[in-house]
Amino acid sequence: MTVAQLRGTFGVRLLFDPRVQRSALFLLLAIALVFRFGQFLVFSTQIQWGYDFSAYWQAGRNLLDGEPIYSVAQLAGPYPPQQQYLYLYPPFLAVLAAPLAALFDDYRLAVWAWTAIGFVAAIATVVAVGRREGLITDRGRLALLVGGAFTIPAVIAELVMGNVHLILLGLFAAAWLGLRHGGRSGEVVAGAAIGAATLIKVFPGLLIVWLVLAGRWRAAAVSVAAIGLLTLATLPFTGLEPWLQYPQVLANLSEPSSTTDALAPTTWLSPVLGFMAARVLVTVAALAVLAWSVRRQAEAVSFAVAVMTSVLIAPALYHHYLAIAVLPFLLALAHARPRWWLALAYGGLLGGKQPGLGDLMWILNRALPTIGALTLFLGLLVTGRRRRDSPAEPTP
Repeated sequence: MTVAQLRGTFGVRLLFDPRVQRSALFLLLAIALVFRFGQFLVFSTQIQWGYDFSAYWQAGRNLLDGEPIYSVAQLAGPYPPQQQYLYLYPPFLAVLAAPLAALFDDYRLAVWAWTAIGFVAAIATVVAVGRREGLITDRGRLALLVGGAFTIPAVIAELVMGNVHLILLGLFAAAWLGLRHGGRSGEVVAGAAIGAATLIKVFPGLLIVWLVLAGRWRAAAVSVAAIGLLTLATLPFTGLEPWLQYPQVLANLSEPSSTTDALAPTTWLSPVLGFMAARVLVTVAALAVLAWSVRRQAEAVSFAVAVMTSVLIAPALYHHYLAIAVLPFLLALAHARPRWWLALAYGGLLGGKQPGLGDLMWILNRALPTIGALTLFLGLLVTGRRRRDSPAEPTP
């Protein structure tokens, strides 16, 4: 039987009907979303709820009480980045969390507000970027893109644990939309968003390097100015000492004590090269790849590469950090051809814990999300639109 005959067979031909395919896709999406919503409800009653946010809440509370936001151990020498209430970020984030620490005596209550901010940031990113890049042409595609984002375990984990990556996702999206808008106002928005993101968590600072490499001088200058102005604005609340301490806190950060959830390329290479050597190698290689992407690829693609690079070079990278990958995924949908490999990347990002596998749990918990992230990264480099193939883009 030929393929044409098979496709014409009663019952089988329905599988090739676009309407049937669309209905099946929506059914699978609905099932996945119900499952993710159930996970969210279960984890909101367990220790995972607000686990990461507890550090921001505690740092904000310490500021209000006049206590140090960094521990003695962080300043004394190497320490692993794995402990509840352990604050690893610049003082700026502690200032942002202070109002919630003042309003709520329990971080598990305060995290509901933080989770709501992340939820809105994720939806706004998908809708705004999807529309700007021509991915959303009707309500069906809108539902698929928004629903697809919330089926990724990393997004649900961010909502549960209360980390900052959905907020960073929103800031990265604002930066890209500003650049796409063009002109002075667009670059100011982009620079301010990247500057704020860098003060929340250091690795977004790589986007300032991207701005310089891409010739976006005004946006780069605004990023640096935003960092300076926001830092000055926090001094009445933090004083100068935490800002002087933070470089030491960052330098003392060591490899994770447990690699059960660690996805960073640095962590994978550490057993072979040692932590510092692996960290240097990954950083240098990432900068070289970023420079190549800026020179050879369309701006949308190189921006997506820069976002993925900023995440992958972080020495402490866990699966929920990959919520940021929503933005590069959207840009890949719009600017990469072919796109079949995105299904592989998406499948990898669906990896998660499966305790029933015992000692083999790392395959789903670590290996699969790592493969998903690297597939997205490499796919952008290989199939992303080149500069010579791109329509005219806004000039700096």
